[in-house]
Amino acid sequence: MVPVSNAQDGLPPANVTVDQVRSETLVRRRAVTGEIRSRLTSALASQVEGLLIELNVEEGDTVKKGQVIARLDAVRAEIEVERSRSEVALARSVIDQRQVELDNAMRDLERLEELDRLGSSGVSQLDEARTLVASRKALLAQANSALMTAEGDLMLAERELADMTIEAPFGGRVVRKSSEIGQWVGKGDEIVTIVSLNQLEARIDVPEDVYGAVNATMKNNEPIEMRLPALGLGAGQEIYGQVITILPGADTLSRLFPVRIAVDNEGGLLRPGMSLNAMVPTNASEQYITVDKDAIVRTPTGEVVYFSNDGVSAIAPIERLFAIGQRMAVRSPVLQAGMSVVTSGNERLYPGQTLILLEAPKAPDIGVGQSSSTTGAGTSSQIEGN
Repeated sequence: MVPVSNAQDGLPPANVTVDQVRSETLVRRRAVTGEIRSRLTSALASQVEGLLIELNVEEGDTVKKGQVIARLDAVRAEIEVERSRSEVALARSVIDQRQVELDNAMRDLERLEELDRLGSSGVSQLDEARTLVASRKALLAQANSALMTAEGDLMLAERELADMTIEAPFGGRVVRKSSEIGQWVGKGDEIVTIVSLNQLEARIDVPEDVYGAVNATMKNNEPIEMRLPALGLGAGQEIYGQVITILPGADTLSRLFPVRIAVDNEGGLLRPGMSLNAMVPTNASEQYITVDKDAIVRTPTGEVVYFSNDGVSAIAPIERLFAIGQRMAVRSPVLQAGMSVVTSGNERLYPGQTLILLEAPKAPDIGVGQSSSTTGAGTSSQIEGN
């Protein structure tokens, strides 16, 4: 066994659970670069022209869906709405009048038709009554058409008045302000630009020699591991996402295929534009040393795992390679397959401390198409792109 260093005399025994180091045949991962992008980016523009009299946001502000961003001077629009409402009211009154006239004409026609049956009405009087009814019907139809036109004008006026208020179509953050209060805004002129911080995706470019492996990952709904240097996630706090799609058509010069990966920004730490390194599968397999993720401990000098050296704790430095479920492929000059590493109780453990091993449930965690071995010497190999 590996000699124990930095022994801590006088420390009480530590209750820990352990898990075995494995030597597993895993699909080789390749590091490719990319960035976080927002799936929703909107340059809010005015649908009408007018004077900007209110602007409620600055660059960097967070906005909610439906929040009022800006207002244009709406005095003329309000006047137009009132005028259109008057036109509608007038058109309805004309309809009422035309309806009364038609009703009177039809009653006169009915009386003349009754007299005609009794032989007391002249032909000319009956024809005039029938002509008058037809005329009144035409006037009523004309009045109804005028009402529809007036109601349409009112709807347009109300819509133009509503367009004087610009609201956020979704929640997000203001990244650019293009107008100021007192500025005349024309149709289509940009007011502000908003990006969503909730609906994000990672965008990477993969070479054509791994296209098939990435496509299989998408079909099998397998996650892609990503690390963001801006957040310090390269130290082990990985994020994962599902491949949304591989865009058709590679770049003619680089032969790279764009890939979209859905990511969750539940913690609100991700921002559009952040760079990332994604570990994508290749078409080759190799033997890797793997440990349970819970065994990895961060220290000021790097990441380590504690292992049992004949019942006494010892330290093995490790370098993370890529994750497969709950297990992590690592590179280490010390670890070998079959060694027991501490997965619980390692937070306050010291080298040289006596270990009391507790029972822990065993659950295999081997990815699709992978094999595992817990005996024999482990090997680790360099990841492409590292």
